[in-house]
Amino acid sequence: MGTGIWLVLGLGAALGDSGADVLTKRYFTQLSPYGMALVRLLGAVPFLALVALGLGRPELTPPFWLIMAAMLPLEVIAMLLYMRALRLCHLSLCIPFLAFTPVFLILTGWLLLGERLNRWGVTGTVMIALGCYVLGLGAGGSQTGILAPLKALAKEPGARLMLMVAAIYSVTAALYKSAILHSGALFFGTLYPLAVAGLMVSAYPWNRVRLRPSLKSHGAWWAVLGLCSCLSYLCLAGGMELAPAAYLVAVKRLSLLLSVLLGGLWLRERPFLPRVLGAGLMCAGVGLIALRG
Repeated sequence: MGTGIWLVLGLGAALGDSGADVLTKRYFTQLSPYGMALVRLLGAVPFLALVALGLGRPELTPPFWLIMAAMLPLEVIAMLLYMRALRLCHLSLCIPFLAFTPVFLILTGWLLLGERLNRWGVTGTVMIALGCYVLGLGAGGSQTGILAPLKALAKEPGARLMLMVAAIYSVTAALYKSAILHSGALFFGTLYPLAVAGLMVSAYPWNRVRLRPSLKSHGAWWAVLGLCSCLSYLCLAGGMELAPAAYLVAVKRLSLLLSVLLGGLWLRERPFLPRVLGAGLMCAGVGLIALRG
């Protein structure tokens, strides 16, 4: 039963992530990366606040606050890079690079949590790398040769940025689980995004960029975006309590295939086929890490 629950929660987080990504790309890329990140966080705040009203406060030890202090700046940096990647690059081209998070997490999960994966994790990593290569076939460019797809991807700023995000998330995911062990899944899953939102609101340059016009034009979609983000936050926290961080994040990264499909079918991003095939290979590698690693 435990395995079934964490898989459902991981898939819920994947669905929430994918929905939030495509809505951010479709309706809010006219904002700065900071504005995009803030819109995404503020949309979730009312839903998270409702959850918070029904929660008690666990006893919090000094290690918990140290973990929070380490995570918050990393989370803000990752979100800004994430939003910038969405502005610069097709959703279906940059999002699949988040598949490298469980690859990096094999190392960080071992260093920070003592979690170990077997040889299937290596196989899954190779499949993700192969998917990255196939994805590069859809990156464009005029170069030829066996390394041409990788060279084309190297020229995509959104792909490079998202690879950096994946590396940061591999650290924050391991810290995330550690924080849950020092507090509680639902408590931390609610508190953490609210803390990130508060930090970003306090530093936002309100005098230079205003969010109101975008929120007024797309208010209904903003509410759906917030609901998707809230779903992702809560499902991630609940799943982290039940499964190794690498496993849960691997299942959550199935959002990349949904994002590629939505990018092609709704946003009309092209070429479609190489990106679907590449994302499919990456998902297969992620699934191998999750189910056999």
